[in-house]
Amino acid sequence: MAYELGRKVVQDTEEFESVAYGIASPTKGGDVMFEQTFTSFDAAKSNLRNLLLTQRGERIMQPEFGTGLHSLLFNPIDDEFEANIQSTITKSVNYWLPYIAIDEIEIEATNEMKDMNRVGLSILFRVGDSQEINQLSITYQG
Repeated sequence: MAYELGRKVVQDTEEFESVAYGIASPTKGGDVMFEQTFTSFDAAKSNLRNLLLTQRGERIMQPEFGTGLHSLLFNPIDDEFEANIQSTITKSVNYWLPYIAIDEIEIEATNEMKDMNRVGLSILFRVGDSQEINQLSITYQG
């Protein structure tokens, strides 16, 4: 049987600075099993990283969760390559993380990276109604 222990509406203010929003990604080893996030930006950044790095079909009970970037990296690299990556990311974020607004997606794909089925992604985004821009940079390899 499940018990509800209580809920709090948490905001990025001094009053709630010690209340965790969620689990940080990537997880770290050592003394702490899971790092926690304490601001909405950190939580959103962690959720965005998790979404981008998850392949469709990888998550149990939610086979549609993820982006499908993995399969795109094995497609022929043509004029539509970057547009397809941007479209895939935008559609997935709009569906799974609607509180994140993507402002810009920069894709780095050198010839060497393409040979290794790898791209560098830099995503500028905002959380909710905030005008503060945050950045997530990752290297994705298929």
